[in-house]
Amino acid sequence: MMLKVLRGDATGEMELSGTRSDLVALARELRIGEGEVLLERVSNPSPYSRSLSRIKYRQASGKIMISSSGDSESLEIQGGLELLSLLSENIEGFALQASQDDHFHVDYFPGHDYLAKGSGSLVVAIDSDANPRS
Repeated sequence: MMLKVLRGDATGEMELSGTRSDLVALARELRIGEGEVLLERVSNPSPYSRSLSRIKYRQASGKIMISSSGDSESLEIQGGLELLSLLSENIEGFALQASQDDHFHVDYFPGHDYLAKGSGSLVVAIDSDANPRS
């Protein structure tokens, strides 16, 4: 997989991007409930502050918490297995059906189906198979 995660240190917002097939593969990994995915590093992450090196995900009780705190090199995702499956379905559905220029936001709001209050903001985007951002 050639996924990338960029993080804006000032806002805490993160962007997860990869080819359609990479995003589908990540979605399938999330259904397992625990693991780690190494990420491609981006030398110029502008307009974000930096490029992260891995996604760590694990099963935990309750709604999903997405985070990357301070100088952490990881995007961390934890939550109940059924809820990780919901997030997985959203990522896979987006990767298979969205047009190339689309993106979607995984942001908490009161009453969110699977995100916990305090969860970080994540944008998911599709890189072109022929032209990945680097």
